[in-house]
Amino acid sequence: MERLVKGLLHLWQQRSFAHLAAKRAPYGSSQLLHESAVQDFAAWLSDEPFNDAAYWLASTYAILVGDKLRAERSLYFTPPRLADRVIDKLVDQGASLTTQHWHDPACGGAAFLVPIAQRMAAALARTGLSPASQLEHIDRHLSGNDLDPALLEISRQFLRMALSDQLAVAGRDLSVRLFEGDGLTSTSIEALQPDVLACNPPYRKLKATEVERYRRAHGEVVEGQPNIYGLFINRTLQVVRRGGLVGLLTPTSFLSGQSFSKLRTKLLTHADTLHVDMLSDRNAMFIDVEQETAITILRSRAASKVVDSKTGVSVLKADGRFEDVGKFLLPNSGRPWPIPRAASDASLLQSAESGGFTLSDYGYEARVGHLVAYRDVRPRFAQLPDVRPGRLVVPLVWATDITPDGRFDHGRECRFSRNRRFVQIGSLADRGVISKPAVLLQRLTSSDQKRRLVAAPVSAAWVARFGGYVCENHVIVLEPLSEGALLPEELAAILNTQPVDRVFRAISGASNVAVSELDELLLPDPARLAELKSHGTCLDDAVRAAYLSAS
Repeated sequence: MERLVKGLLHLWQQRSFAHLAAKRAPYGSSQLLHESAVQDFAAWLSDEPFNDAAYWLASTYAILVGDKLRAERSLYFTPPRLADRVIDKLVDQGASLTTQHWHDPACGGAAFLVPIAQRMAAALARTGLSPASQLEHIDRHLSGNDLDPALLEISRQFLRMALSDQLAVAGRDLSVRLFEGDGLTSTSIEALQPDVLACNPPYRKLKATEVERYRRAHGEVVEGQPNIYGLFINRTLQVVRRGGLVGLLTPTSFLSGQSFSKLRTKLLTHADTLHVDMLSDRNAMFIDVEQETAITILRSRAASKVVDSKTGVSVLKADGRFEDVGKFLLPNSGRPWPIPRAASDASLLQSAESGGFTLSDYGYEARVGHLVAYRDVRPRFAQLPDVRPGRLVVPLVWATDITPDGRFDHGRECRFSRNRRFVQIGSLADRGVISKPAVLLQRLTSSDQKRRLVAAPVSAAWVARFGGYVCENHVIVLEPLSEGALLPEELAAILNTQPVDRVFRAISGASNVAVSELDELLLPDPARLAELKSHGTCLDDAVRAAYLSAS
């Protein structure tokens, strides 16, 4: 794998950068280089724009290491257009390519280092500096860090190729500092005190042992089982010079996830969040990840009391262009940050913020289903068994019982033995047993679905038939708090409307629907909504009008 990629790099250099190519092929790759497929790929790389070709070769390395290792190391590289966007936004905020030190603490593949170096060289040339002086400046003002020595060597070669014209004229080699080590703890970064950081950090949940390893350095933002990219965001603020700029390409889950609450508070107390790009349309940038993605631009500052802060927001359109949608207030706490995912959501979200109604105003509270299938040892049955003295059996509700169009259909997809439809309990007073009508939601949904909120009402008649029921933990239950609460059928219909779905997307950046997000979900004024419905307005239009009337 490593030999193949280094061999391809050698062939590419021979074809297009002959003065940089080593006289001999990398050890162990000679035989591979004679294969026609390898020759053809090297020829294709030579014909592509350089930055695109570098991206595809780095991605080839990531694919060849295998799915398991790729996921473990989170080897998903930054497409050139996104790297350019991050750098553009940093420059827009005052980052200098001629006077400041730029660093990438997870630089594998050189996706940021290469375009930064190219821009530095061009900017320095415009000031009249010679190629030799340009290289000397870049050596001092550009650096990177990565755990993978093979990727560091590939990055070094990419930088040499990107600056090949300057190297040829100057008659010297490049000495950009690329450090091998963990970007979360490496002291070499702290010594550099960079002015600007640009980074696409790895993203995956940390194992328990890893959490303990990083707790000393990052304990202030560790909550539950954190994602490693959250620690990288924290690390950028630890090492960037006070007043320096940070450009991040990350999943959007840090904007709303409960495990990022402390990180959001840290960002509000130690930085100004200057701009956020929402990249919900991943196809527009061929992003090779499943999560929604964001570009975030921060400016480090001295720690201070949390204050309300407005952040500029742009959204990526299907044609690959970005559209500015305005400035949005970030809550002065660890609450989710409401940020629109589309330009059409902006006015709706601002109106929802003005109203501030939540589930509690509708008389409901949310909780996750009680039964965890692989841990729960209570007997489960495919059919309701015969009644026996001392045995109480009630329906077991699965997420598949909630249909995509918002109906409750118990047992509609019990294809596996573990998905049996009934469970034995001790009594109706047992923890987790629900004995009243409610609204059920699928807990796992995707941003690619038509609706993120998929809700279904459980009727009073169905509950009366069995006395109670138990939900497994891929179901979220919205339970009425009082007899006067809105009927489950009415609440489910409201949650299934398009306007509520758009408001929910603005506070949910993960693939699961979280109780914490539902608690923060802003809903229309129930009194105003009831008035509009009484006039015969269709529900979607009534919900939208009730939202907008709050502004």
